[in-house]
Amino acid sequence: MPSSDSSSLPTEASIIGRFVAIFTPVFAVAAGWFAGLVAQAVPGAHLDQNQIVAFMTAASVSAITAGWKWLQGWQQHEALVAQGVAAPVKPGKSVATAAAAAAAPPAAPSAATPAIAPAAS
Repeated sequence: MPSSDSSSLPTEASIIGRFVAIFTPVFAVAAGWFAGLVAQAVPGAHLDQNQIVAFMTAASVSAITAGWKWLQGWQQHEALVAQGVAAPVKPGKSVATAAAAAAAPPAAPSAATPAIAPAAS
C-alpha cells in the first residue's frame, strides 16, 4: 500500500530515459543506412532505388517506434515510482529532502578554513 505522504518517497534519478530520447534519432538514421547497405549487398536481390528507399524508411520507422515505445514504458515506470507503487531503478532524493536542501541557505566558510589573500605584486 503506498504511503499517504508522497513527499517522503524517493524519486527516480536514472538518466537512461534522456539517453534514449537523445539517441533514438541517431539509431533511426543508422538503421536506415544499414538497411540500404544490406539491400544493395544481398546477392540476387534486384531492388530499384524506390524499393531501397522504402526498405530504409521501414527500418528507420521501426527504430523510432521502438524508442517511442520504450519511452512510454519509462514514463509509466516514473509515474509508478512517484505514486510509491514501484521501486526506482536509481533512487534519488525524496521531494521533501530536495525541497529542504533548496531552501537551506548556503553554508558559510568555517573559521578553521583560512581565507586566501590575493598575492601582492
